[in-house]
Amino acid sequence: MSLLYVVNRRPTDVLGRVSVIDINKHAVISTIQVGNSPRSIAVSPNGQFAYVLNNGEDTVSVIDTKKHIVIATIEVGETSKTLEITPDGQTAYVSSEETVTVIDVKTNRVIATVQVGLTLTGQQIIAITPDGKLLYIPNDDPTVSVIDTKKNVVIATIFVGVDPERLVITPDGKYVYVINEDAATISVVDIKTQSVIGTVELTGGINVGRIVFTPNSQFAYVTDEEAFSVFVIDIKVHSLIAIVEVGDGAESLVITPNGQFVYVGNANEQTVSVIDVKTHTVIATVRAGNDINRLAVTSDGQLVYVGNADDGTLTVIDVKTQAVIATIQVEEEPTEMAVIP
Repeated sequence: MSLLYVVNRRPTDVLGRVSVIDINKHAVISTIQVGNSPRSIAVSPNGQFAYVLNNGEDTVSVIDTKKHIVIATIEVGETSKTLEITPDGQTAYVSSEETVTVIDVKTNRVIATVQVGLTLTGQQIIAITPDGKLLYIPNDDPTVSVIDTKKNVVIATIFVGVDPERLVITPDGKYVYVINEDAATISVVDIKTQSVIGTVELTGGINVGRIVFTPNSQFAYVTDEEAFSVFVIDIKVHSLIAIVEVGDGAESLVITPNGQFVYVGNANEQTVSVIDVKTHTVIATVRAGNDINRLAVTSDGQLVYVGNADDGTLTVIDVKTQAVIATIQVEEEPTEMAVIP
């Protein structure tokens, strides 16, 4: 049975909850109480465990996804931001201000703390290479720290653009794309040489948001919530090749596993723009809920889930028909989602 775990933030003085959705039935089958103000979620590669970072109390709740219960709570660094699990499922990493906490997934214990750069950016995202050997994390200085995951030490510090807010690694593991939010640019880091080999200017960019890659590492799609745009980058030459007009508040986006469609949540218009990757054009606009927060796509690529923060609902879109087929009531402010295979 395929499941969707939905992290509901709720007020900062109230314990958060995770809604468990049966994907086949479009229904909530369980609700799991976690810590204060949960912020992000990562699932082990085998799907047996989900790790939820509780930003309000700097802990990680470990959930058994078969029983839907919390089996451990781990204290991490202050002002925790986000977490990721290595591809082999052995280690979890949690970013905090100036440190990264390393968790042994087998024992659910902290085994190391790595000092990184200056105070980390507000929406900072960490990324791990597909082979699991390296971790990249942006700092405010503005630099990116590179961590060797075998030794859990910083092995390089790379200077990038102003305000490196987020970074993502291409599926082929060759490049790190660092979003420099204030500069409206992307620094391209060559993983082999640990150096910046190019800068992509996002023409007309105002408040650059998030990025996804096609599975074949051919194109990158980057949102800008104030420019009403999605920028399309040719990864082979690291150049902007198209600007797709979408809606107001376009930040979150997902791409289907087959690389055919990109879904963009327009938070201020309560709509989702569907982009055809082949033509880089919008082929459909789907009505969703209020204050679209995050999107998720099922492993088979048949369904897209849209988190509507103000409504406390999920809108379910059928990829084949580009139509809404269900609306699911969850908790307050669904903020992150993860598919459990």
